Amino acid sequence: MSESVSVVTYLDFGPSFAQTAPTGLRAWAAGAGSQSGADGAILLNEVSRSERFALVETWTDQESLNAHQTSGARQELSKATGLAAPPDERVGEPFSIGSARPAGPGALYVLVHVDVIPLNLGAVGEWLKAESELAGSASGALQYDVWRQVGRPNHFTVIQAWADSEAYARHVEAAPTRAFRANVMSVKGALYDERLYRRVA
Repeated sequence: MSESVSVVTYLDFGPSFAQTAPTGLRAWAAGAGSQSGADGAILLNEVSRSERFALVETWTDQESLNAHQTSGARQELSKATGLAAPPDERVGEPFSIGSARPAGPGALYVLVHVDVIPLNLGAVGEWLKAESELAGSASGALQYDVWRQVGRPNHFTVIQAWADSEAYARHVEAAPTRAFRANVMSVKGALYDERLYRRVA
């Protein structure tokens, strides 16, 4: 049986397009989310950089994503008016997936890109799974999923959702979180990239 697939697409627009970009992106996310095999598609806007967006999709299997990709719909993203750079797409396979809870209007989303030295993959996998289980059960946690990037087994995308900023702050300051970060930083292959978002569609 085929596994589910995630796609996180980072979109950077010129600052003057921050207000107009969501219109087309909302329509695109709604269209993608209604396709056969789609488990959902949401649009996020970065908290500190209003011109930055992220589309987070989940598909039931690779075949459904392939069908969507060949339909030509994905090419429309690269034609969006005001893009400052081409879309950066990361396709992931499930690594440590929890149970998502409903998110209210005040929810804070967090996307983390983890890039580690391949030699340390065994230990990193254990750290990620332990952190996923612990953080996913914390007060205010709505979602904590880890996806391994297809074709790059030492790259991971962590998708988090928190009830509010306070819940996220408690998570960041918790001793297990700080220990996890210290472990990952000791074997990192690139900058630990964590970005905060609010959902806009």
